[in-house]
Amino acid sequence: MNYSTKYTASKRSYGTGFFDVCNTLDELKRAIVAQEMYFEDDVEYTDDMYTEELFEKYKKKGQYSLIRVKLHPTEKIEFDEYDGASGFSIEKKNPPAILSSIEFIGD
Repeated sequence: MNYSTKYTASKRSYGTGFFDVCNTLDELKRAIVAQEMYFEDDVEYTDDMYTEELFEKYKKKGQYSLIRVKLHPTEKIEFDEYDGASGFSIEKKNPPAILSSIEFIGD
């Protein structure tokens, strides 16, 4: 099986959670800057605005943890959010079918 490398982040600070999966680390950094500029500063991000210093500022402000995922082809990344902090889990794309059944038979 061929694994793919993906990049994502968890966000520990209050505000808007982070839900992007990127193909490169550079793409992830730019996605973080774009999100923080939009939600914190109400600025529409363009690629020519990016600097490493800006990324470090927003990474610290949003308390981001950057994560490289070696993703199996049968799995996907699913996001969860609570009170503006976000994280992710890795889940099967096609989980096993439920084999049990239920039937309501009355009160």
